[in-house]
Amino acid sequence: MTLQIHRKGEAARPSSAPLAQRKAIEIEKIMKKYPIRRSAVMDLLFLVQEEHPEGRITPEATEEIGEICEMTPAEVAQMITFYTMYHREPVGTHVFWVCGTLPCALSGADGLFEYLKEKLGVGLDEVTEDGLFTIKRMECLGACSEAPLVLAGKKMVTKLTRAKVDEMIDRLRGKKSIEDMT
Repeated sequence: MTLQIHRKGEAARPSSAPLAQRKAIEIEKIMKKYPIRRSAVMDLLFLVQEEHPEGRITPEATEEIGEICEMTPAEVAQMITFYTMYHREPVGTHVFWVCGTLPCALSGADGLFEYLKEKLGVGLDEVTEDGLFTIKRMECLGACSEAPLVLAGKKMVTKLTRAKVDEMIDRLRGKKSIEDMT
């Protein structure tokens, strides 16, 4: 099955890219949201990243996305390197983004950052042996009044304590949700 890629009013043109074959339905839904093809690039990058077993975007995927979005691979790579939420290197299943700004630091984020590294046995940007966790530092998570905090996947866990860090890790290791954590 090949994805028919076309703009309104243009003849369809097939793409034989493996991404287009594997994710044809999802890509078609994404492309319908955007009148300008290149506007879909960020959604497609998320799609690729979520699909990849190491949670990253490969050079091959960069080329495929460029083809779909009518962009050069260099233009797609610029998006990947500019935004911190895209990964070029392997990451764990769960990425912990630790806020590194002054308000969080004054609220104890640096101590919790060190505790998180010690607890998981990894440093910054490393993947735990079981492949579950990666710790990354982000400049600002935009919730200073809730500091210290961490973004775990799409969930912001606020007013962190060592006990909350332990609970968060235990839940995720046990394949349980952290959605009800505050």
